[in-house]
Amino acid sequence: MKASLLDKTSAKRKFDQLLIEAIDETLASLGVPVKNMLYFQLENCFNMPKEEIPNHIDEFTGIMHKIFGLGASRLEVKFLKNLKLKIDFGTEINGCELTLSDWIINDESFKEYVNCMRKSYCNM
Repeated sequence: MKASLLDKTSAKRKFDQLLIEAIDETLASLGVPVKNMLYFQLENCFNMPKEEIPNHIDEFTGIMHKIFGLGASRLEVKFLKNLKLKIDFGTEINGCELTLSDWIINDESFKEYVNCMRKSYCNM
């Protein structure tokens, strides 16, 4: 039982690292100066170091929407697409299939989708 708990903790850490990498790569597509400015703002204005993003998805999403407005939703989709590529589950993540239309129709939040992906990843 202890090993199972350790495995899940390790899987959560790995998932969180993959999420950070997916976010980092997406922000880098906006340009390195934009990415660096955003991380600077997150840490210095919102007290959220890059490594803490997975633990504060709601706050991160709120900040992104304040900074990028409607464009934040497009970034969230790119974050999730990059994350899905990193996880390599194939076309479906145990009920968390990533299609933009399904996400919008189901009115799922970025946080809900990340949590669904994390749960599926940790239970593999």
